[in-house]
Amino acid sequence: MKKTFLAAALIAAAAGSIGIYRGTQTVAIHSSPLTESSAKQLLNSTTQHREWVNLAVAPRGMRVFVAYPGRSDRAPAVVVTAQGQSASVLLRGMALELASEGFIAIVPDLLSGMAPNGGDADSFAGPDAIASALDRMNRHEIARRLNSAREYGTSLPAANGRSASFELDARNMSPEGWSKALRLLAIQTDNHPVFGTNPNVPMDHSAHMFMAAAQTPPQPGGGPPRGYPMGKTAELPAGVFTAHSTLLKSNLKREFVDIPIQGVKLHTWVEYPAGDDKVPIVIVMQHGPGMDDWQRALADQLALQGFIAIAADLHSGLGPNGGNYDSFQGTDDVMRATARLTGDEMMRRYKAARDWGLKLARANGKVATIGFCMGGGNSFRFVSEVPETDAAVVFYGNTPDETTLAKIKAPVLAFYGEDDARVTAQAASMKKLGKPFEYHVYPHATHGFLEFQDLAGNPAATSDSWSRTIAFLKEHTK
Repeated sequence: MKKTFLAAALIAAAAGSIGIYRGTQTVAIHSSPLTESSAKQLLNSTTQHREWVNLAVAPRGMRVFVAYPGRSDRAPAVVVTAQGQSASVLLRGMALELASEGFIAIVPDLLSGMAPNGGDADSFAGPDAIASALDRMNRHEIARRLNSAREYGTSLPAANGRSASFELDARNMSPEGWSKALRLLAIQTDNHPVFGTNPNVPMDHSAHMFMAAAQTPPQPGGGPPRGYPMGKTAELPAGVFTAHSTLLKSNLKREFVDIPIQGVKLHTWVEYPAGDDKVPIVIVMQHGPGMDDWQRALADQLALQGFIAIAADLHSGLGPNGGNYDSFQGTDDVMRATARLTGDEMMRRYKAARDWGLKLARANGKVATIGFCMGGGNSFRFVSEVPETDAAVVFYGNTPDETTLAKIKAPVLAFYGEDDARVTAQAASMKKLGKPFEYHVYPHATHGFLEFQDLAGNPAATSDSWSRTIAFLKEHTK
């Protein structure tokens, strides 16, 4: 039975003292209130998994922002709101802070479909217009939308069925008030996040942000840049800290091409292996943050190891003034635009990239897919819709429904981090259907481990998963 609790500002401000107490045990609070500017910085730099999801809420649907905790067990879901705000930068940043405490945090855009043009909160002219629109909304409609967000959160594979509402205001946005509110929230949801099994990863964002700050500019006389294990190695893809330098140093042939498809020119990054032999194609399916340096450096690694890597920019034409990925101001803006892409449109773009690639003079007719997070789910779906695909690799991607899985005929290889219950809870679906499926779950590895190679059990997960990936691709595309 689902259990729902209320952690509203009025009662949160009256609870306890700093720390979350369970009997005689004190669990430290890892997060703190943010300002709008620090929230934006966090949204553009965090290692935590977050995404926009479109819910089927009548009449026009509703977008919700979801932030996931890095834990191996299931978590309570918390719906985050504030008076006069609708999925604002501050609310979404605070959702990431709640996720760092072990909660699945859901921020509904209550104004989805409510703008005169059918748009959402982004369509309104600033905070005052948003607050005014919310004041005019029917209270029953707001309650219906909040309940839909809660029901979605508790239905997630990583959720434990418990939920809470959390309204931010001045009383819980002070350091003391925040600590008191979190204590109450933990008690009411009986939240026991399993953080202690991963001692190298503090559940705040400090470790990764410290590493990122240490990269630019390098200190005179300092050591090599961080990465796996302390800088990129030849047989493994770049991590987040070595991706840019990898692209600068590569001597492989690579180019951007614009593939014409109906309604847009699909901006696509292509890398070729050395030589002139005919070789397989690998369609690289991007993660939520888009066609960034890491995604292109991943394509470089595939080309280095003998494949034509084709990485389509799904955000082609979706940027400001009809621009591509590089026209956005930051990762947060890219991910907000991702919510405007339907699954069907993503498939249309990837199919166009495949069809274009098969006409290349060096293509040997074999095609595989590889995807990461959102791209992992797309890799699953693509191989179900294009039965000619020879193989698919999935890194920490959502498993599609069983109807989609039942169509898969090609072999699939998948990798997950133990501290990513969002996807590990789904990993057995393919096996149940008797499909040619092999998957590996790595101890203490996080979501996005191939990118964030410095954290926790990620170095071991990176090394093992990539060697298996290359062997698998070569076996099924020769």
